[in-house]
Amino acid sequence: MYFIYEKDALGRTIFEIVFKNTGSIYAKDAVAYMTAHILNTKGTLDKKEKFYSQLEEKAINLTITTNKEFSTVSMTFLNEKSSFAVKKLIELLQNPNFTQEALEKSKKEILAKKENLKNNHDYIASKNLFKAIFKNTPLERETIGENIQNVTLEDIKEHFSYFAKENAVFINGGKKIDIAEFIETLPNSKPKNDLFFKPKQSHIEEKREVEQSYIYFAAPFEVKKEEYYLAKIATFILGAGGFGSRMMEEIRVKRGYAYSAYAMNEFKKSYQILKGHLQTKLENTIDAKNLVVDIINVFLEKGITQEELDSAKKFLIGSEPLRNETLSQRLLRKFNEYYLGLGDGYFEKELNLIKNTTLDEINDFIKRHKEIKNLSFSVVTNDKN
Repeated sequence: MYFIYEKDALGRTIFEIVFKNTGSIYAKDAVAYMTAHILNTKGTLDKKEKFYSQLEEKAINLTITTNKEFSTVSMTFLNEKSSFAVKKLIELLQNPNFTQEALEKSKKEILAKKENLKNNHDYIASKNLFKAIFKNTPLERETIGENIQNVTLEDIKEHFSYFAKENAVFINGGKKIDIAEFIETLPNSKPKNDLFFKPKQSHIEEKREVEQSYIYFAAPFEVKKEEYYLAKIATFILGAGGFGSRMMEEIRVKRGYAYSAYAMNEFKKSYQILKGHLQTKLENTIDAKNLVVDIINVFLEKGITQEELDSAKKFLIGSEPLRNETLSQRLLRKFNEYYLGLGDGYFEKELNLIKNTTLDEINDFIKRHKEIKNLSFSVVTNDKN
């Protein structure tokens, strides 16, 4: 259990509970998403969906979400409504509408959403990428799940039992909320152990009736926490920095293969990868893929220039106030410092580390990470290609 708090005088409160190790990789297929969906849309046993009307009347916003690693209960409300908001949240956690009727309704709604996602080609390419590089692990499954109809009420109740006090992170901004009632309410279940998976090189292509190709790629990027700041600089120059980045310059500006092209770090507790994407004309698909490989090979072989380093420093340090100006941004930052084991105040310290990085340091870092050459591709394209 952990508590994050920041005082704020704007008259509005943010209150969240993150339940670690309750995301989709810690449950049977589709169960984590289904659990969050029922909590988010089906209310309590006695009030059903009317439960949310009571919140709306008092301008209280409640959202329950899940990702691959954890589930989050989020509330925002005016300070004077805090007692009512806390009371209603405890009511939901104590008495969720886990009934067969609610389950069947959620199944229909989730299946409808999945049907809509079938035409989202970026989503398909991204989903297929994880299916390829994390084959035979829980990460290969999309968070929303695949076998929706197989989920049972027992699955939901069993998974919800891990919404427990020991793996809870309370995040509070604005008026300070007394969490004693939550500690009394939440179960004592022992959290599941952390999971970590390494990607394997793989390629996947799906043919569809598309007018352009959707290219997603990834590679292992095994970086120690102490060197996250170096990875941030390197990847900014490689592909996260938009115009001026290697990917954008080579793929869009010089060759006109794509409107945009990106590569960025995904450093999670359960995996670490370099991930990127672009869209291109069908006839440029093979050339664009080969160009991504070439860009990364040159990046590893030759490193970066002093001019690129200076430009990256200027942006990363100069844009810091924009990434830290709202209460929700600051709370998220504090959560990430805790959740990823970076330590209090890490992101403040990171600015100095970036500022003092030398060209030799960053190029030594880049050349040591040859694993990013092991690229995997997921492509959604047309038979015409």
